[in-house]
This record gives sequence, C-alpha cells and structure tokens, in this order.
Amino acid sequence: MDDDIELTDDEHLRALAALEAVVGNNDAGLAVLAASGAGERPLPELLAAYGKHTLERILVAAFGITSETGHGEMGPRLAELNADPQACLVFLLADALHQQAVLTGDDLATAKRIGISVLGVVHAFTDADDSEALTLLRALRNEVLRPG
Repeated sequence: MDDDIELTDDEHLRALAALEAVVGNNDAGLAVLAASGAGERPLPELLAAYGKHTLERILVAAFGITSETGHGEMGPRLAELNADPQACLVFLLADALHQQAVLTGDDLATAKRIGISVLGVVHAFTDADDSEALTLLRALRNEVLRPG
C-alpha cells in the first residue's frame, strides 16, 4: 500500500455526495459539488483521493487486517495482501486515478468517470450493487464522523 491520503470530514462528505450524484446520474448535483471553493480540492482529485483511501480500507478489511490484528498475524496478512494480483491491480488503479486526476483540474466529465471507476472497484470486491455500495460508503462516512 502507498502512503495514506488524509481526508477531512468535509472531504469525506463531499466525495460521498458526489458518488451519490454519479449513481443517480445527477449531473446538476455533480456540477454543484464540482464548484470547489477556496482551499478545496478539485472534484476529480478529491474523488480519486477518496477512492484510493476507501479502496485500500476495503482491501485491508477483506484480508482480515483490523486495528486488533496481533503483531504476529500482521506480517503474514500483509504479505498475502501484497501478493494478491487483484489487490495489486486495485492499488495501481487507485494510484493511477489519483495521479491523472491531479492533472485535470475541475473537469466534470473526469470527476464522473473517476466516480464510476471507484464504484466499479467497490462492486468488484463486495458484489454490491449501486445501492449497497452507497450503503457501505455511508457506513464508512459514519465511522469518520463518529465523535471521539
């Protein structure tokens, strides 16, 4: 896994709203979210960063790695994760999306395509349809927003 991408609570909320707009084919809503304010990441870059962050969390969980994984178990599980061809492809895809998104500025079509790609990888690893994928992403959002 690459270095973690830090996202603020507001960025998590904006990214989830953008993915909901992508699922609902709501281009007007996506355009509102793409109008980034001062200090905000452009939407394509945000969605790529959110996708990278979230997909890495999904993969780590899929390989049974949690905050409670013991030191003795961590090494073998990480080795299994890093040796898995699908996991490697997801890491590469997420990184490629992130690198490309940085170059696109506020392009709405790129933001939508990145959102579709992020949802596609969530589907591939969870067998979730759009509704279930959004439920999963909302649960991850709620974890971020949980006080403490």
